Amino acid sequence: MIRTNASRRMANVTLAVTMTAALLGAGTGCHLVSSAKDAIPAHRLDPSLFDCPRESMVPISYAALGQERPPQHLIGAGDTLSVFVFGVFPANEEETPVQQRSQAINQRYYPPRGTVVGPTTGLPIRVDERGMLELPLVGALSVAGKTIPEAVDVIRKAYGEKQVLKAGSERISVDLIVPRVRRVVVLRQDTPDPRVALVPPQANAEIHRGSGEVIDLPIYENDVLHALAATGGLPGTDAARELYVIRREAAENTAFMNAEMLQTLATSGSNPNIIRIPLAVTPCETVTIPPASTILHDGDVVFVPQRHEYFVTGGLLPGSRIALPRDEDIDVIEAIAMATGSAGGPLGLSGAVLASGNPGYICEATRVKILRKLPDGRQLAIRVDLDRAMTDPKERIRILPDDVVLVHQKPAQSFVNTTMNWLGGQWIPNAFILNGNDD
Repeated sequence: MIRTNASRRMANVTLAVTMTAALLGAGTGCHLVSSAKDAIPAHRLDPSLFDCPRESMVPISYAALGQERPPQHLIGAGDTLSVFVFGVFPANEEETPVQQRSQAINQRYYPPRGTVVGPTTGLPIRVDERGMLELPLVGALSVAGKTIPEAVDVIRKAYGEKQVLKAGSERISVDLIVPRVRRVVVLRQDTPDPRVALVPPQANAEIHRGSGEVIDLPIYENDVLHALAATGGLPGTDAARELYVIRREAAENTAFMNAEMLQTLATSGSNPNIIRIPLAVTPCETVTIPPASTILHDGDVVFVPQRHEYFVTGGLLPGSRIALPRDEDIDVIEAIAMATGSAGGPLGLSGAVLASGNPGYICEATRVKILRKLPDGRQLAIRVDLDRAMTDPKERIRILPDDVVLVHQKPAQSFVNTTMNWLGGQWIPNAFILNGNDD
């Protein structure tokens, strides 16, 4: 009787093995087994086929985002000057007028809501849109593009030609009170909250709030460098290491533009009013930032886009969408670890299944399939052997944005695990135990 029961158990083992082999051979699509016959082994791929490593990126010289200030201020439309012409401007003024200028404590310089600290001589007068100064008796004088001493000479010459002032006894003073400004808009999609919050890698922020400011930049400081400094500094880690300068003329095209379209327009050069400025470059790139591209004018927009760089996990890993680090690379083993897995544990998860006594998961999954999008839109399947990756650095392929990382079992591993699951934890020992009386 005992021999009969043992024979039945052995028949069940044989049946289980046969059924498992049939399922594997028939290619039923069991999600535990990878179909990687058409995938390319990772160690055969040249890393130079893909993007340059993130860790090789270096920041640009931030001084290139600013502009060179001329040795002397050049007068332009919008400047407010203090002008004093003795006996003429102001009329009947024996004493030299002094403009007392003050600025409140803790007052923000951007936008300039007050005056610069310090006294000047004369009465305030604004240079009009034509670059002209309207003065008594001589009318409009062109001072655009001239320095302060040159403006004094223009005024002296004009009054001398009118014979208003006696040659050699003129008392003329010109000074700059408030420089002209350029009003720009800075739109930032990085988080404006200065507090730092640490979150698990799977906790991707789907609710995001950016920030926007309208700022007035004084002339010779109307550039990208000062715009960033006035609105929070360099982009945060949730923003791309690039920004866009969108000229006012770009508004003539009312078509919708997202970040991808902006990048396409900027790199193709089809719209010169959209300028991409990288903040970090790799040795693979040759980047030249023309000085004119960083200077901002009235109505320009500085746009700091949010970073959208994720990889997706699946198969025997928990399905999730995980953000890639911005400034460093991760390989396939690190990606599995970020997905709350362990490349060395059963099924790439943990050793808890062994504690439960379930032998069905005793063989861990060691095969990874990476689905990667190519620049031309095609898809490349890459096969990774985790056993080999432990000793061969070439197998530890870098993970790129939009990669799909799928952990599977090899056919032999799936064969053993499926068989053990079908038999159960107590079948194997009893199947081979024969009663001593059966000899």
